[in-house]
Amino acid sequence: MRLYSFTRLFTALLLLLSISSFAQKVDLDRFYFEVGYLTLPREFIDPTDRSYGVRVNVAPSVVRLMPPIDVYNQIQLSGFGKVENRPTVGITINFNAVRFEKSETKTRTEERKDREGKVIETITYYANELTYSALGGYQITGPRDNTKSEQRQEVKKQTEVSSNRFLQNANLQSGYTGKQIDFGTFPSTMMQRTKEFRNLADLNRYAKENKESIMIELLAGYVQNGINTANQSLNRWYGYVPYTGRDFLWILDSKSHPEYPIQQEAIKAIKELGKQMSATESLDRLEQNLQPVMAYFQDLKTKFPGSDKREQKMRYSVFYNLANLYYLLDRPDQAIEEANGLIKNGYDTKDGERFLEQADQLKKDLVKHKLETRHMAL
Repeated sequence: MRLYSFTRLFTALLLLLSISSFAQKVDLDRFYFEVGYLTLPREFIDPTDRSYGVRVNVAPSVVRLMPPIDVYNQIQLSGFGKVENRPTVGITINFNAVRFEKSETKTRTEERKDREGKVIETITYYANELTYSALGGYQITGPRDNTKSEQRQEVKKQTEVSSNRFLQNANLQSGYTGKQIDFGTFPSTMMQRTKEFRNLADLNRYAKENKESIMIELLAGYVQNGINTANQSLNRWYGYVPYTGRDFLWILDSKSHPEYPIQQEAIKAIKELGKQMSATESLDRLEQNLQPVMAYFQDLKTKFPGSDKREQKMRYSVFYNLANLYYLLDRPDQAIEEANGLIKNGYDTKDGERFLEQADQLKKDLVKHKLETRHMAL
């Protein structure tokens, strides 16, 4: 009788331990929320000097599709004012003539088979492949913080000019002032394929009737892609561009874990509060509203201090979430502190190293641009 009671007790104890172990299971899942901030450019220009100018040169064959003023209006440098005279940054856009080069007829055959797999019909399809050529590109000029090598080259050039009796009084500037920062060319060869027809007569009639519309469609793509390319380069160098996207935190996804309910509340709060994160608005209200959630994550560090892998995994999510939130709140020093904790925790050191790099770069960028935050009105 005693042996039977002991066996029952031992079995119950094992079951309890098993349930307790299951209850502490730690599964993490990504939970996404909205974020917004300004992407900072490669070069800094004092706010009082943030002006830019646009020059557009368009060939007659392109003018009928897109007048120069339309190209001019689409070139935008975020955070800068567009001016006509003496801009700090200048960009010149060239769209030269588009020429028709050749037309080739392409064929494609298709076989129809019966149920036994025997070919009962062979269909040939015809299409025209049209080739055009064009010349175009952009050039950006403006101020730039030189590297040491560039500084030495500039000093050498100035010395050579000043020592040359024929250049001492010469005006060496042309076009926009400042250095050539970047330049690029737009695609020189463009191809357009017509839809397919089952006989050449229909293809030739279609090509003749739609020659103009095909040309306009091709030109539209050529010009718009050129504008987009120039805008991207211009803003990469100087623009303060609002970015809106999504980021994620690691949140407990084990329903049996005692922390699961409050973690669900935490992520719902972050999802809702994340909607307040705008690139062009202050973070003060958002940061204040996030304090209770971030305090909860901080408390979890001491709530799960053990060396057990499950507790280590819990701490990983805590350090990760805090590092990411501090980074998004433009608090690089605090993000670095949490990233070091993430590395020391040992569960996934690569994430910690990545946050260290990102936070260190953010710290340098804020200093370079004389800012305390990437969230401000433009």
